[in-house]
Amino acid sequence: MKTWSHTATEQRRSQRWLNHWNLLIALVSRDIRARYRRTLLGPLWAIIPAILATLIYSFLGDVVGVDSEGAPRLVFVFAATVPWTYLQSSIVRIPHGVLANGNLLRKMSIPRLIFPLVVLLTTFFDFCMNSIVLIITLQLFGIPVTLKWLWLPILIIQLNLLAIAVGFGICAFSVYRRDMLHGIQHLMQVWLFLTPVIYSSSDLKDRLSIVHTLNPVVGIIDGFRKVLVFGEAPDLGLLGMSLLISLLIMIISVPLYQMMSQYFADVL
Repeated sequence: MKTWSHTATEQRRSQRWLNHWNLLIALVSRDIRARYRRTLLGPLWAIIPAILATLIYSFLGDVVGVDSEGAPRLVFVFAATVPWTYLQSSIVRIPHGVLANGNLLRKMSIPRLIFPLVVLLTTFFDFCMNSIVLIITLQLFGIPVTLKWLWLPILIIQLNLLAIAVGFGICAFSVYRRDMLHGIQHLMQVWLFLTPVIYSSSDLKDRLSIVHTLNPVVGIIDGFRKVLVFGEAPDLGLLGMSLLISLLIMIISVPLYQMMSQYFADVL
């Protein structure tokens, strides 16, 4: 009897997880289709923001005379802009993703972690599209594929950990107080200027060494640039510090989100 009961419980649990997984995929598919519905350029809008940002940052780098460490400025900036755009878009969109699904939260008993994950997966689609364009651009500039590209999965995982850590924390408060929704875009702009996207990591280290060390995205952005543009391994010290800070933020933000999200249905 106990064996049958245990088996039935496991089956119900497996079915519940399968239902949640199917819901996650359905919401991601819905959001991707909705974003590009009735547009002339369709999925090209996934790559246009990063391309425009790269052109603007490259122009600013030329005007200011920023050192691109001997690499073509366009790929020097593009290799950093693609991961930064993904991080920025994820953090900004996560609160909006939860707010947009308020009806589902009120009507259905589903894990509230699903909605931030939907945003991450939807935004990751844009990241993949931009990465394809970046790889083509690197080939056009004669920059070869090297074994150092094997570092890319680690860098992508750390990028996602940071997006989750910061995005969940901001979302936990934004649902109750919408001020953060208005201010997050400006905060991301400040974070951008404290991150070596337009300029090199060494320039930041020379001028603001404490920011260079404690900014968790520095090691990730610098890692993408070293691997893709220069064919070098990432700075393990920076990458380790980035991982440590991301995990510390996540230890606080994810439980905080889970605790506060219990009452989302009451305020959405």
